[in-house]
Amino acid sequence: MLIGQLVLTGRGRGKAEAGRLYGLPVLRAEADPSGLWGERRLCRAGKGLRRGGAVRVLVSGEFGQWPLLSRFGLRPVDPENFVRAQSAPLALALLEQRGLAPDRAVVALRGLRADRDMARTAARLCQRVRGLVVDAPRGGEELSAWLRQEFGIPVLPPGEACHAALCFHADCPRREGEALKLYGPQPNLAGLVLSAPGLGEGDREDLSLLSALWEGGKLGPDDIKIT
Repeated sequence: MLIGQLVLTGRGRGKAEAGRLYGLPVLRAEADPSGLWGERRLCRAGKGLRRGGAVRVLVSGEFGQWPLLSRFGLRPVDPENFVRAQSAPLALALLEQRGLAPDRAVVALRGLRADRDMARTAARLCQRVRGLVVDAPRGGEELSAWLRQEFGIPVLPPGEACHAALCFHADCPRREGEALKLYGPQPNLAGLVLSAPGLGEGDREDLSLLSALWEGGKLGPDDIKIT
């Protein structure tokens, strides 16, 4: 699906045109949001982006006019899928940050259901950590049984203590004060930062941009850094 890009600039009048962003095809509109005609220029940009086939839009920096763009059926690029795809390395980075060796640590996976992302993360961690806690009311027991059979790893009950926790859904069971929250438009990564050092200085930590590039095949595992 075509990604839109709204560039806020003093020279922009809102016209949408084809462009590329780090090799990713985008529909780009430049608009000046200031002054008496600022809202009109943003509306023109929103109409042009939607008419051109964009639904999700990238906007760099702070932007407080999403309610206006939503009138045209536009929304931000949600980073949730991208962040979840990095969940296993994020868990290992969190253990390292806490001075813990993975092969001596237990990681908890918590959510409302054991979905594909949780199962993929569990499979990736099985060969690195000492044990897992699977805490998911729907499908958790089935996932635990599969992990024991497939990898022979200890899978502990939901109430057991762990050294790091990953939450895959809002309102999921939480037993730790601090956990990696891998959901929503503003994930909480417990102080960790996902970045792409090869991008421009202002773009390296923009999760929405990283998500769009990752989805478009322009950002691979070797391009992503966790600090």
